[in-house]
Amino acid sequence: MTRQLSFKAQQREVEPHYRSQIDAAESTEDVKKFYERTIFDFLTRAIGDQVEVQPGDVVLDPKGKQGYKVTKRLRDDEGFNRMHAQSDLPDIMLLLTERAVNRHKYLVTKQPDKTEIKIFQVPGPRRN
Repeated sequence: MTRQLSFKAQQREVEPHYRSQIDAAESTEDVKKFYERTIFDFLTRAIGDQVEVQPGDVVLDPKGKQGYKVTKRLRDDEGFNRMHAQSDLPDIMLLLTERAVNRHKYLVTKQPDKTEIKIFQVPGPRRN
């Protein structure tokens, strides 16, 4: 029987703040930013002592099969692959990703104007 590592403790450390950020996100760019910060924080806490994790190693990809993309550098890292295969790391990453993807989809379908306004700000005075 193979022993499986668990990173539930690290998940519990980052999840409450992450949930509140994602729920408060007003644009798809906010969702991506909060997701990438949180996944970096989680990976640093979980495997940072064994694998060099950098900001941007995992990015949100709402149209992708998994919902996220991992950089080639991290995919090629032997330590990351070992941790990915022998732990609950993929399950936790998927759980965090699902929340972000769901919020992203909601913002795209329900509030596209807000998202576009935030991304493509019009110069000049703001309307109330």
